[in-house]
Amino acid sequence: MSDDSNSRDERYLIPNVGRSLRILEYLAREVPEASIPEITKHFDIPKNSVFRIIKSLELSGFVEEKERKYYVTPRLLYLGYSGMNKKGFIANSLDSMNTLRDEINETVMIGTLLGNHIVILEQLPAYELIKFTTDIGHRVPVQASAPGKAIIAALPEHERSNLLNHLTFTRFTDYTLPSKTAMLDEIIKVQEAGYSIDKGEEVSGICCVAACVLDYRNTPIGSIWVTGPEKRMRDKGMERIGQAVSNAAGRISRKFGFDQPDHN
Repeated sequence: MSDDSNSRDERYLIPNVGRSLRILEYLAREVPEASIPEITKHFDIPKNSVFRIIKSLELSGFVEEKERKYYVTPRLLYLGYSGMNKKGFIANSLDSMNTLRDEINETVMIGTLLGNHIVILEQLPAYELIKFTTDIGHRVPVQASAPGKAIIAALPEHERSNLLNHLTFTRFTDYTLPSKTAMLDEIIKVQEAGYSIDKGEEVSGICCVAACVLDYRNTPIGSIWVTGPEKRMRDKGMERIGQAVSNAAGRISRKFGFDQPDHN
């Protein structure tokens, strides 16, 4: 581009917008926090201008102040996260679902938490002659399902406590967890393993292995799981399936900004 073109483009610049973006980039990439005098010195711009910019960014939720130092909030990261992931949970999961289905050859599902239930959003049926499938939109009780337990185990403690306090531990089979105490014990196992197992807790003879999908805030946004006849699942190896499901959840999570290395 020629110098003349640059000059013409600069006619449309709003100085304080450009300064605001440079200050945000400075706080996000170069320093963890900075005071107004420090920002003024770094950019060599009037202190009053920096003050107005910082206060505007603060009112908009992009920066916060502590002891006269300013730092960027997750709202800034959310902008990049939103732009990068317009396709949504289902589209961002399909390639990992296919890989997982090919590896284990059992039905793979994804779903998300809605109230006290997991809502099934998508499924890829197994290639086996006998396989387990259900309707998209079907709901399963959170306390009696592998995806539900995986999400509960990943919730912040106050959210987990609130959810468990409002659950009714209905017994569907002999394997259904009977109480909040039993669920808390199960959560410890899930957190240690990195995946959860449903041993026919809602439907006898059907086994599921699930792992939670997280976003950049380490917040659960859904779950991915493998489901099939209990004997066949056990013959294929529960630990092997659990590791494969955990790796699939990790691949999806990284698309939503979660930063954790693959287990492979």
